[in-house]
Amino acid sequence: MTTATNISWRPADTLANRFKLIRADLGMSQREFGDRVGIPASQVQSIEDGSSPRGLDIKVKKIALALGVDRDWLMWGGSLGEGPTNEGPDGGVTVPSHE
Repeated sequence: MTTATNISWRPADTLANRFKLIRADLGMSQREFGDRVGIPASQVQSIEDGSSPRGLDIKVKKIALALGVDRDWLMWGGSLGEGPTNEGPDGGVTVPSHE
């Protein structure tokens, strides 16, 4: 008989995973995501594969502005804050920005 352990799994807090999380939450392909935020799908793919293209900070800012995502969280990760404050672009919850 085996005993279940109480282990909770969390994905790695990487830029690539944060991009994938946002795109999956919106239900978009890489092409749709790139079109919506104004960057080529090939660069979305590169970022999701773990590469850092030139001007990454500019791309992150474009995505944050286009989707209402916290720029600092997208770029650096970490906690999403104390709790939800309103709805995001897809109906999901957002947290206060730290500007």
